[in-house]
Formats: sequence, C-alpha cells, structure tokens
Amino acid sequence: MKSISRRFFIGGTGLALNGFSAQKARKVLVCLIDGMSTEYIAKSEMPNLKKVMKTGTYAIGLGMMPSLTNVNNASLATGSYPEEHGITANSFFDPEEGKIVEMSASKYLLKPTIFESAHRVGLKTAFVGSKEKVRLLIGTKAQLAIGAEKQGIPMYEAANSYWVFEQGRTALRRPDVNLLYLTTTDYMMHTYAPEQTQSQEHLNRLDKILGEILDDHPNIELYLCADHGMNLKTMAIDPVRVLAKIGIRARATAAIADKHKVHHNDLGGSIYVDLENQNDVVKARDALKAEKGIDEVLLRDEAARRFRLMASRTGDLFVLGDQRTALGQLEQVRSEVKVRTHGSVHEQKIPLLVFGRKPAKLESIVDLTSTRAWEA
Repeated sequence: MKSISRRFFIGGTGLALNGFSAQKARKVLVCLIDGMSTEYIAKSEMPNLKKVMKTGTYAIGLGMMPSLTNVNNASLATGSYPEEHGITANSFFDPEEGKIVEMSASKYLLKPTIFESAHRVGLKTAFVGSKEKVRLLIGTKAQLAIGAEKQGIPMYEAANSYWVFEQGRTALRRPDVNLLYLTTTDYMMHTYAPEQTQSQEHLNRLDKILGEILDDHPNIELYLCADHGMNLKTMAIDPVRVLAKIGIRARATAAIADKHKVHHNDLGGSIYVDLENQNDVVKARDALKAEKGIDEVLLRDEAARRFRLMASRTGDLFVLGDQRTALGQLEQVRSEVKVRTHGSVHEQKIPLLVFGRKPAKLESIVDLTSTRAWEA
C-alpha cells in the first residue's frame, strides 16, 4: 500500500457539500470480516490494516448479542440494535409458521438498511458477500448484489473470502458504485486458531487486497469491523435434556443454527429455551444455572433489557455458556467436543475502525453506521 498520510480523515464532507455531481466521486466501504477478533489481527501480518488502525480511529468494541453473523450484520447495516431491527439469532421459532426457521430473509428485518439511506442522497450502492443468507437478509436493496455462494464459489475454503474481496475491489472501481457493503465467511476462523499458519496466510492475503483497494481510492471512507470472535469449546450441554431430568418439557432453539453445519454443527455459545409450562420458568432457570459450564440464564425480559433484544423473538430463557462450553442438541446431557464457535459474551469483543472520516464515538458495532456518515 502506498503512503496513506494524506488520507487521514479526508472525508466525503466537502464532496457532499458540492452536490450530487461530486457525490459520484465518493467511495465508501463498509467491511465486515466475519469472525475476525482482535486476536486474529494481533497474530497475523496485516500491515495495511494495522497502518490504517494507527492513522484512523480504532477501538476494541462490542458486537451485538448473541454474537452471531445475522444479528451483527443486521445491526451494522441498519445502524440499530436488535430490539429495533428484530434479528435476534440466525434461527428462531416463528410463531406464524409454528416451527424453527432461519432468520435470513428481508421480511424479518424491521429497519431500513444503509442502501436505502445512501440512495436518498444519490449514492449508488453494491453488496458483495460470501453467504447467501446475509445477501437475502440485508443486501436486497443494493443496486448491485453479488454473492459468492449464489455464484457457486466453494464455501469451505479460504478462496471464498479472497473472491469476495476481489469482487469488492472490482465493484468499487466501477464509476456507478459509491458505497459498497462487503462481508466474508468465517469458515477459516471456525477451522483455524489465530496462531495457525493457515489463518495467518488467509488474513495476510485479505490485507493485500485491502491495500490495493486503499491505493485505488485515496479518499475512501472505510468502516471496518467483525461480527464476532471465536473460541474453542471443549464441552457441550443440551439444556432440553438437563430439564427433562427434572420433569420439565422444553424446546430449545440454537441461536447459531443455519445451513452451514460444517462451521459449528449448530453448537454455539448461547441458546433460547421455551417451556411447555410457564409455571416452570423459575425452576428451569435455577436447574440450568446449576450446570457447570453455564454462565448465566436470563428470563426473557431480563435478556431483552440487558442485550437490547426484541423480546418476542427470543425465548422464555436465554442460556449463555462459558468460554469453553457450547450449547445445542446432543444425544446426552453433556458431551466432550472440539468445536471452534461463538454466540456467547466471550466472543463479543471485536475490532472497530473508521478511516477517512471522524466518528462521534466507537463503542459498539452500531456506532459505525448509526450516524449515517455518508448522508452528511
């Protein structure tokens, strides 16, 4: 990457003041690198990213809970909390359908996205992403939408993220694209720890393409983050079986559940539990809290207040595992496992970066886009 000192906070403010003709020259990149916690940045050679971290505004902040892909992409794309946009998991029990479904369609998203915001001020938009579920959830309003999964790019290879970054670079070089939302897959983070060579090679190559993007557009506005971190879980617990032992009938919805079973086998750091008999709620909470490996068990309203969730799209109980414990459906109450996964508060810390524009604050993922900087 070339020298970037001249880029420091050269924002689009002046361009915006010159009207729509000048807006055509603006380039805005909202980039979510799926699963890239600060540990991955620290252990990898990423000179371009680390340079803009020093010259831009950088903070270690918090993603939304549950610390999952759909929840955090929705929060970033709408600049709002789950209590407003309505995405509280990758999957939830839909009372209208009477079954557990993936929350991966735009009909579940209750707030407008950055694409609609950008269109109002004359910016042309694009979405480039790995996972089809994310494209369908937040990318349908983009004027150009490109999905790796939809194009048949293999999901379970590092090449998927390289393809997304390259396609993103190509899209940004188009004169009819001003704002690009780019998001990758976390397959490599599910598979490799930060210190492993494969992980480091993966992030180093993404960093090289990022450097090329920055060289292409000296005045670019960059908003970069992750949706969650990743931890190795060595024990798994099935809350439904825990409750069945004391005669309580329940249904659990693995918040992390989606079609990509290779990533996590539907085992994550949090889970929603609904009870057949509401009179059992306190007894059930206490029984689950007593299980080794479970950090917290929150009642529906408690969880909604603490994590700013839409209560109607959660469960009677919100169960949170500790750093080494996953929750999900098992053949017994608990089982030893070896799965790199996420969903708990232990995967909530993420990198937050704004480059090319001065943000008001950087505390959570919502702060990156809530101010609608591209409208200024």
